[in-house]
Amino acid sequence: MAFYTGRTGALYLTSAGSGEVTPTSQQRALKLRDWSLDTTLALLETTTLDTAVKTYTPGVVSSTGSATVLYYRRDGSTSSEPGVQFDEILGKLMKSTEGGVTENDRVGIVLRAGTQQGTAADIKDDIAFNAYITNTSLRVSTSELTSVAIQFTVDGPFRELVDA
Repeated sequence: MAFYTGRTGALYLTSAGSGEVTPTSQQRALKLRDWSLDTTLALLETTTLDTAVKTYTPGVVSSTGSATVLYYRRDGSTSSEPGVQFDEILGKLMKSTEGGVTENDRVGIVLRAGTQQGTAADIKDDIAFNAYITNTSLRVSTSELTSVAIQFTVDGPFRELVDA
């Protein structure tokens, strides 16, 4: 029986698209503090006037989530250290041009709950989807690490994962 802790969790940013996903170390967001994912099913009421008990049918599913990543910048402009640089994450929402956010800013996200001991990764605990980053919040506190809280909305169905 495997139990996971927050220490084994991870977040990967992949190129957005449809189909299968294989997260790599180059796509891993470094120094992750936490992540969460909420999925909601909207129920449509089908009750008729001649009944005393409400009835429902499934409607649409929507998912949103959040993650907190510690603000991190690698030393030097060229680094062999794997991981997503912060400006890549923030650049999906914090634009310096008048063009604003476009469909090209959609990202693929893989959330990892944990890994089994002795293996590189166990994709049975990975959740993959396309999303738009809808909110970023930089947090700076005295005696604390600087962090960036991001919120995202899932765009489309969850994606299949490929065991690398």
